Formats: sequence, C-alpha cells, structure tokens
Amino acid sequence: MTPSVYQTFNEGPGHMPRFRSIVWVDGAQYTSQKTFLHRKAAEQDAANLALESILKRVKDEECPLIDAETVFCKSILNEFAVKVNREKPTYNSVQLPGTLPVFTSTLGFDGVSYTGDAGRNKKEAEQLAARTVILSLLGTLTYTVN
Repeated sequence: MTPSVYQTFNEGPGHMPRFRSIVWVDGAQYTSQKTFLHRKAAEQDAANLALESILKRVKDEECPLIDAETVFCKSILNEFAVKVNREKPTYNSVQLPGTLPVFTSTLGFDGVSYTGDAGRNKKEAEQLAARTVILSLLGTLTYTVN
C-alpha cells in the first residue's frame, strides 16, 4: 500500500476560506463532501471517507486476512486504539484445565469485554481475542479517526 496523498483547495474568497480536500489511498480518490473553515478539518473529513470505504470493502470481502492470519491482530488493534484516542486493550488470559495446554483470553476494549477462541498458548489466545474485537468493530463502523 502506498502512502496517502492529500490535495486541499480553498473554494472560498480570501477573507473567508472554505477548504475541500481530496485524499488518494491505494489508487482510490476520496473527496470531502463539505467545505470547512480549516484545512485540517477538510483533510480529516476526506480521511474518514477513505477509512469508511476501506472498512466497508474489507467487511464485504469477509475479512479473509484477519480470519486466516491472526499474528498481527494485537498490533492492528493497538494502532486502532491510538488513532481513535482510546486506551489500549487489556488482556486477561487463563489456562483451561486439562492435559493439553489450552488458553483463552478475555480482552477489554472501550468499556466492552470480548472473549476470543481458545489457543495453544497465551500469545495465540490474545491474538484470537484481538481478532474477535476487530471483527466486531468492522461490523459497526462507528469510530472516527483523529
């Protein structure tokens, strides 16, 4: 994925600026729907449109990478928490009784508790819990990136 590129225009007179922004992400163009008094607000609006579109596309594709590769789920969730100004998730992992080592992890994020699938070790259980949160968030699309 290539870095995002922004282009912002002033559509208002010099004494009363009205900014509109375009952002190109991975070859796609997203334009702020309204004009704004501040350049940064226009850029954030365009970025939010891009994020919503990408999340919708990922959801429509049924999140094949998140389902297949859980190794980055904790990192993805931590980065997401920073971008939406939330506290980082907290994990509570326990080993289930039995002869084989099986772990389950409960994750707290944004005031909600999530439990992931069982894993062969604590690290895998935490990744699976993070995946549970990501899949839940992709289903809601209610966060705004700052």
